[in-house]
Amino acid sequence: MSHIFGIVVISIAFAQTVNADITPEYHSLIWKYGEANFYAPLGLNTTTFALESPAGAAPDALSRRSSSGNSGPTYLPCTIVTLNGQLSGSSLDALLDQYRGLEDDVWSEEQFMECLYIQSTNPAAGVNPETLSGLLSNNSVRKVFLPETYNTTGVQTPAKLYPVASTENLPNGPYVLTLSSDESILGLTAAYGLHEDHFEAFMSGSIPVASSPDQHLTLQVSIPGTRMPAIIVPSRISSTVASDAGPLAGLRFAVKDIFHVKGLKTSGGSRAYYQVYGPQNYTTETVEKSLAGGAQLIGKTRTIAFALGAPNNGKEIDYSDPWNPRGDGYLTTGGSSSGSGSAVTAYDWVDFAIGSDTGGSVRFPARFGGLYGYKPSHGIFNLTGILVAIAEQDTPGFLTRSPSIFTKLGKWWAKDTPLEEVAQQSILPNNLLYYTDEPKLTQPAAEAMKLQFFANVSAALNMSTSSVNVTQTWLETGLSSNQSISSYMTYVYSDQNSIQFYEQIGKELQELYSAYNNGSHFPSDPPVNGTWYDALNETTISRYPESARKREAFGEWWNENIAKASDATCSESFFAHSYHSVPGKEKVTYRPDGVVSYYYNGVWANFAGIPEIVVPIGQVRYFSPYTLREEWQPVTVAFAAAKGCDLKLFELVERLEEVGLLKETLSGKVAYYTDEVW
Repeated sequence: MSHIFGIVVISIAFAQTVNADITPEYHSLIWKYGEANFYAPLGLNTTTFALESPAGAAPDALSRRSSSGNSGPTYLPCTIVTLNGQLSGSSLDALLDQYRGLEDDVWSEEQFMECLYIQSTNPAAGVNPETLSGLLSNNSVRKVFLPETYNTTGVQTPAKLYPVASTENLPNGPYVLTLSSDESILGLTAAYGLHEDHFEAFMSGSIPVASSPDQHLTLQVSIPGTRMPAIIVPSRISSTVASDAGPLAGLRFAVKDIFHVKGLKTSGGSRAYYQVYGPQNYTTETVEKSLAGGAQLIGKTRTIAFALGAPNNGKEIDYSDPWNPRGDGYLTTGGSSSGSGSAVTAYDWVDFAIGSDTGGSVRFPARFGGLYGYKPSHGIFNLTGILVAIAEQDTPGFLTRSPSIFTKLGKWWAKDTPLEEVAQQSILPNNLLYYTDEPKLTQPAAEAMKLQFFANVSAALNMSTSSVNVTQTWLETGLSSNQSISSYMTYVYSDQNSIQFYEQIGKELQELYSAYNNGSHFPSDPPVNGTWYDALNETTISRYPESARKREAFGEWWNENIAKASDATCSESFFAHSYHSVPGKEKVTYRPDGVVSYYYNGVWANFAGIPEIVVPIGQVRYFSPYTLREEWQPVTVAFAAAKGCDLKLFELVERLEEVGLLKETLSGKVAYYTDEVW
């Protein structure tokens, strides 16, 4: 352990062995500054330059500032800035003001202003020596690296100026700069933040490969004295302060580990699947689109095995459930996008997470975390590269704490899809359609909050209201006048899920796993085993075509009678209801094994292929059997629309944020701050 630039650094060598010699491939620097941890993968994503002598007199030889007395390279915290015009004190300060305004949790003036590395798109614009001298002196800059074409005559500063002959264009932000002992070789490696995954939301962290930006590498770090591996987090500056910054620049995201990402392995929540399949050679469309918008991927999140259901009370044989930080810390995360929900709920350094929704797997984690959750219209986004449960129902989706990020991301995903054209041809629906036969929320405070919120929405946006009794409408106009929806749809979900899991995932996985493991069957959780055997059941096989027909017929009925389309407003109404439920005891209550089946609140959105969002509206008290005191639980409601009207839902969120009815939720124990909480 050594002390450099006033902080603690741990150097870890990763090596290849050749005979008895060890030749390090790269070193990882881990250091602490204040209460935060930082990381730099030296040699892995390092850009190296040959340097001329510093401008002016030859420098004194520098020694590595280390208690070891080692004469190896010097490590310096450094800031990269890119100028478009003249190099002056004011132009540099304007860029640094942008950095300060981002409130980045990696870069800080106190740590990274000892050194400046200046890039320029127009070095012919020249230098203002007087103002530059002042800025360097006022900020105690010790070293400045700048294009060799700059004429620095007249710059009066204690800092040493190094001309660099390079056309590399590196991302802005914080770096670790390495100098050889004779100052002839310069290396620049991006500095990252390190955050421990206390709530076990992640499968693994990842970073982009510098030589192939569309490819990622699994990488996470264990900090001495901590229990869980840390996730490596890039500076927000690196994507935000750039000439080609996209609309999602500065945002960090994670993705459910059923989505393929180039360079990363996919587990699907199964050790067996992770074992037999190698790193993927392409990236799923929605992940790729998020990256193209400027967002930065930081890792993959845990999932219920093959996204088959909800958290299973400790019966997971491979990877345990993530934790939900809300309330007493023992609320369920919901599933199957449990890790994505946990990551966004728990950590302010995760801005959004991608999940999938077959029967509520994005909306349920949004409900339990007090998050904004989006399930798109079916068929808009490509499912290639996703471990799909039911192809006719599955959609990718996302979760976030912020309504503004929610709408920004929704609009970006919709770009260049049919959703854009549909939205441009219509205005916002002006009717709220209430689901009258939805059971009342069992917590009176939550029920009152829900009803008041809907009344406020109607008043604020001058919307009319109407109601529909889905049960009665089904009996009058449905596909079976003598059967309830639940009875009619009993096996629809499970038959599709079982047969498609076997055909799309299970059969090939079994063949490969058996070949690699002397004929063994791949091990998995009880619901996966149940799904496997259900797929081989002759009754299920013979019933499957009828179940697929029922799903399609029900979807058509729903779209004709409940989620009706409109030429003027795209969707005739916003279908308003709530998924809120009282805190359960999933951590201790026994739940029988079984496959996902039957008809339940919300699955109609998947059968009908319509878009639906969940939004948080407040929080209520409940008594915890674990902490033996009152805790706070978030309350959410949901809005659905006609198929293809996704952007109308985002427009609704935008309007409700403008009038103050929707707000960003906090990460951690409570969704909203109140004086009573603390």
